Amino acid sequence: MTIARSFLTLCLATGLLGSCSHGDTKEVVTEEPAADLPYDAVQVTAAQPTRSLSLPGELDSYYQTDIYPRVNSYLKRLHVDIGDAVRPGQLLAELEAPELTAALSEALSQLKASQASYSSSRAAYHRLLVTSRTAGAVSPLNLEQAHAKALSDSLLVTAGRAHYEAASQMAGYLRITAPFAGVVTERNLAPGAFVGPGGQTNLPIVKIRQLSRLRLRLAVPEAYVGSIHVRDTVRFMVRTFPSETFMGTISRVANSVRPETRSEQIEIDIPNVKNRLRPGMFATATVPVNAAKSSLFVPRSAVVSTAERTYVIRVKNNRAELVDVQKGDETMGQIQVFGPLKVGDVVLKAGNEEITNEEPLRVELAGR
Repeated sequence: MTIARSFLTLCLATGLLGSCSHGDTKEVVTEEPAADLPYDAVQVTAAQPTRSLSLPGELDSYYQTDIYPRVNSYLKRLHVDIGDAVRPGQLLAELEAPELTAALSEALSQLKASQASYSSSRAAYHRLLVTSRTAGAVSPLNLEQAHAKALSDSLLVTAGRAHYEAASQMAGYLRITAPFAGVVTERNLAPGAFVGPGGQTNLPIVKIRQLSRLRLRLAVPEAYVGSIHVRDTVRFMVRTFPSETFMGTISRVANSVRPETRSEQIEIDIPNVKNRLRPGMFATATVPVNAAKSSLFVPRSAVVSTAERTYVIRVKNNRAELVDVQKGDETMGQIQVFGPLKVGDVVLKAGNEEITNEEPLRVELAGR
């Protein structure tokens, strides 16, 4: 019995050893190494880096004016109200000033009287001039006096005409017309109000703003004034239409830095054909800022950043060369780099910390 049990134990041990040996054989089997693939590489390019400034601004009318009376008078009729569109030369209001009407009538009467006097004296002079052709009919003194009288009357006509034109212009101030096409945005007075430079109120009769064309005024910080150019495109947004972006072009640059804000004012003309935008709206504008010199750019993935250094892997003579760089601005997957690189240098498109200096590399130029 003891011999049989020992034989059974030996058989079980032998079987276990055989199964362990068979399992170890399976783990030793490995695949053959694949052939090395080339690294993707790109060339260093030069471009002018573009940045943008986000600046607050306010929309304003291209033209706007407060309509004040030029003479002391009473507001007789008002032909427009808030929200009315007006055209150039349209009658806005009529004023009443009896003294100006009387002065115009007086000036007209004086002009007519001087014209009649001059017509009579001129006719008398011509008659004497014809008569003087007969020897002894008219004395030279009478002829000279008639000529002087006609000349004096002609000067009175000239003075009377100037006086009448001045009175007519003053009376014309009683009719107030629109100086340009726009919209009445404010009405402060009503018929019967006493208005004028000596009136009891300094309020304008109406205010007119042009809506078809607007201005956007921005204050550019002093550090960026050299990068702002006329005709650059500016994009902006307003709170009224948060999902829309509007565009305009820089039309005017102040060419002067304000000492109190250390900024320069620029103006952007905004076409507003549909009158969707309004003067006074707050806007957030994006202004492009271009650097004066071109810079070197590589794909963002080409730059390797570690705790010790930041570098790109340049491929030269089929060997890796680790070149230290400094990072700049990023734009559309490209990053600006500063370092001992030049345009046309070949660098790995995707940097790898495992690659060491002078390591042999096989690369293939790839698109960006």
